Amino acid sequence: MLREKQSSIYDLAMGRPLEINLLRTFVMLVEEQSVTRVARRLNRTQPAISLQLGRLNDAVGRPLFERDLRHPRLTRHGEMLLPYARQMLKMHDDAYSRLSSEEIAGRVTLGCPDLYAAFLLPETLASFRAAYPGIEVTVRCALSAQLSEEISAGRLDVALATRMPTVHPNVSSITLLRHEPLVWLGAKSGRAFQEKPLPLALLPEGNLYRDYALQALNNASRAWRIACVSESIAGMEAMALADAAVIVLAESVKVAGLRRLTEQDGMPPLPPVELVLWRRKTGAFPAADHLAAHIERDVGTNPARRRQAKLAEAF
Repeated sequence: MLREKQSSIYDLAMGRPLEINLLRTFVMLVEEQSVTRVARRLNRTQPAISLQLGRLNDAVGRPLFERDLRHPRLTRHGEMLLPYARQMLKMHDDAYSRLSSEEIAGRVTLGCPDLYAAFLLPETLASFRAAYPGIEVTVRCALSAQLSEEISAGRLDVALATRMPTVHPNVSSITLLRHEPLVWLGAKSGRAFQEKPLPLALLPEGNLYRDYALQALNNASRAWRIACVSESIAGMEAMALADAAVIVLAESVKVAGLRRLTEQDGMPPLPPVELVLWRRKTGAFPAADHLAAHIERDVGTNPARRRQAKLAEAF
């Protein structure tokens, strides 16, 4: 009996390797909470995703999710594996990037809105520069609608943007990175949200955050006025911190001195936006492809920004 137990432990520890592609699917399902979305992101069928999870269960020797994958919920052993899986994926992808980076060189022009440049990209660009010292990245900040025109005209190689219903850029690849909830923000201990009409600090016309904010207030029959139109996030933040206006930002953006305003404060709910990655050409410029893959791996996740890799080479 003791020998059988020892053999089982040995098989788990040594005889059944945890394959990187299986761990990637496992972590992605935890993050996405949907087999359908995982299958779409990996360009695979739902049965193929279920088969991969079954193989990982066999390798571990224990179920990692509860039976109903329509609402993925980790078992105790799944919770135990998750931090190790994330660490293994990070080490694998960092090693892969480092080994392949020395021969990659070139210039890439990246477009993104001011908000994403300030809050989403600093760490991503820093890690990319460390991994690919031979690639020079130029960043162009503009609203998503303008970025669509510039990437279509060939002035941008890659763009991180908000998907807009009426904007259809002429690009070779569009990747949905994640759904980004929107929130109302006001000064801590401030009273601007109680004013009638409600003072707003917004980006210029053509911004989806602005459109959703005004639509939500109109649907709620809440009177409003535009106290400030700013082309930069800093201008909007200044108005909110001065308790002169209420603003709308992505939920993942944290600004010291501001607090989230909810329905209890009389603010209507806001719909999420879709964060997308546009590529002008795929496969023609290795430097641009590597930057796009790096952004997708770092940003293409839930608002907590836990790293979730998606490298095609691993599949």
